[in-house]
Amino acid sequence: MPKGHAVAVLIISPQGIPLVKDPKKPVPIFWKLPGGRGDAKETAEECAIREIEEEIGVLLSKNDLEVIYQEDKNTHILTIFQVNLPKLPQIKQQGNEGEKIGVFSAKDILAMQDFFPNHRKIVSKILETIL
Repeated sequence: MPKGHAVAVLIISPQGIPLVKDPKKPVPIFWKLPGGRGDAKETAEECAIREIEEEIGVLLSKNDLEVIYQEDKNTHILTIFQVNLPKLPQIKQQGNEGEKIGVFSAKDILAMQDFFPNHRKIVSKILETIL
């Protein structure tokens, strides 16, 4: 049976990097890259495009997405994408499921105590290069 996807998207723009925080998640609640889960019927790219539109209101295309990390987690495939935007479009104040949305500098994210550790491990080298 094909596996579903979990995706996260590192969106880099001159205005900053959007992160989301879902108050409905169990404690501790972390700021994390926007993204989420898809099913086996959609590709990782389709899942990323849908999740980014739902969570922060930004419409991406497949051409915007660059895979920077992929791992088979047994129950699903985790894919982390990077997107470089010349300008961050207007983003939502709140995600479809009540997520908080914030835009942060790479320096601020690297200094955060409450940035999701799994995302930090993968994107910290990229964030360090854009300081």
